Amino acid sequence: MTRSRAVIALLAAAAVLWMIGSQPWFQAVETAELTGVSAGPGEAPQNSPVLLACAGIVAVSGLLLTLLKRIGRWIITACAALAGFGYAFIGLTAAVSSTATTNLPIFGIIAGLAAGALAVWVLLRSGSWQTTARFEADASETGAEDDEYLDPTRAWDALSRGEDPS
Repeated sequence: MTRSRAVIALLAAAAVLWMIGSQPWFQAVETAELTGVSAGPGEAPQNSPVLLACAGIVAVSGLLLTLLKRIGRWIITACAALAGFGYAFIGLTAAVSSTATTNLPIFGIIAGLAAGALAVWVLLRSGSWQTTARFEADASETGAEDDEYLDPTRAWDALSRGEDPS
């Protein structure tokens, strides 16, 4: 798996988690009506804000994969895996509760486990990604003649003299 595919996969998993987490999973408890008294509207169904936070963690970790090196990628993808499995755990507790009115907790469990497994797979595969040192100059590999071209003003002067820096 390449870095770009891992980023896209984690962002897609986060989008699915966000869509499932933004739906109401529970129905408000209805109060018994007394004779002659109308019951007011119950509380609006709400989800735990932790669900959206877990989806956000997966999305941000997917974006951070493009910026970090090996150790940073391991830490970030481990956090994404924990967020995915935490999402599945919250879905499990919602599915077990007796107030669940839809199948969304089951979809939450599946999506959370899939996002956690995807993050673990990215964690294992990210060690083989190549890092570019395009903008880093290693002083041990450059000789005395190449030191002239590391300084931008010297490189420009060399080009003005007609020397080829490559």
